[in-house]
Amino acid sequence: MRRMDHFSGITAFVTTAQLGSFTAAAERLGLTKSAVGKSVGRLENRLGIKLFQRSTRSLSLTPDGEAFLINC
Repeated sequence: MRRMDHFSGITAFVTTAQLGSFTAAAERLGLTKSAVGKSVGRLENRLGIKLFQRSTRSLSLTPDGEAFLINC
């Protein structure tokens, strides 16, 4: 189960990075916005880095997020 959770976190991250929002990623993946955000959050915790810079109105990749995306 942990391995599958890891892959779902990567899928959620890549989709969010490509589409630019948790909402759009959730729609594409057939999940809730909350599920996508939590999945990305768990991935960030496992990696020990922040992948996205979040604000109330915007979402952007951090430098660590950009580097991780290149390697996905």
